[in-house]
Amino acid sequence: MLSTSPETETMIAGIDLGGTCVRVAIAGSDGRIARSAETRTGDLATPQALVAWACDQIERLGGGRRPASVGMAAPGPLDPVRGVLVNPPNLVGWRDVPITDMLAAAAGCSAHLENDANLAALGEFHHGAGRGSRNMVYVTWSTGVGAGLILEGRLFSGTNGAAGEIGHTIIDPGGPLDSCGQRGCVEAFCGGRALEAQTGRSAESLFAAAADGDPDAAAVVRRAAVHMGYAIVNLTNLFDPQVIVMGGGVTRSWAAVEPVLVAALADSPFIQAARRPRLCLAQLGDRAGQVGAVEWARANL
Repeated sequence: MLSTSPETETMIAGIDLGGTCVRVAIAGSDGRIARSAETRTGDLATPQALVAWACDQIERLGGGRRPASVGMAAPGPLDPVRGVLVNPPNLVGWRDVPITDMLAAAAGCSAHLENDANLAALGEFHHGAGRGSRNMVYVTWSTGVGAGLILEGRLFSGTNGAAGEIGHTIIDPGGPLDSCGQRGCVEAFCGGRALEAQTGRSAESLFAAAADGDPDAAAVVRRAAVHMGYAIVNLTNLFDPQVIVMGGGVTRSWAAVEPVLVAALADSPFIQAARRPRLCLAQLGDRAGQVGAVEWARANL
């Protein structure tokens, strides 16, 4: 995946703003990342500090060259059209931040914002598990549950940028109350927050313990996977994808989860074998956001 771009080639940049880390990458016009850097999100207390650090890294990594475009992946809620971070839950006080205007002014080029799950999907589509497909769904299953949609080779984010909220589709209207205010959402049954409320263990700890053979943790994860199976069936019927890529913390428990999800698809009398999507693990891991951010910058050149 790594390559060094010629000094004369167009340079683009990607920024992945996560709850724990911020990652910056530069790439050539082909999207192949040449260099990257990261720091702890907690070390950047303000949007101004983030922009200053990111632009310093872009300049350093790019040998002083100005990028042609910058893409940024960030957690919602956000407004990708206006380029505004509305109120990221892990960034206290960052309300209605015009982040693309700030980046464009500091970097001297156009800047483009998108939801992190959407850009992780874009990264997996171009450089990960979705390569070679035209229609792909990326599901991130960790503290929350979300999805990114690639339809006919393009990222689909919907009218208001909210497409792919599979975690808030309802599978049991009489089910538990979700943090979004609805009852019986997918996330209320298998999101990490819901599982933590049931067990007192964080999603990361629970998925890791299940992978290590803890029978209680494995039972909880398998039970959650049954409900995720309903979501996978619904995604298949809605979008008819070639590939469904699974990412997030649950990938640590893939051996326990995969058979349940595969069985859910196989048990559906409506989804015939010929149109069952391939179900696979994400390949890019923590790099998905920055790879997707680079691809978003490319798409908006």
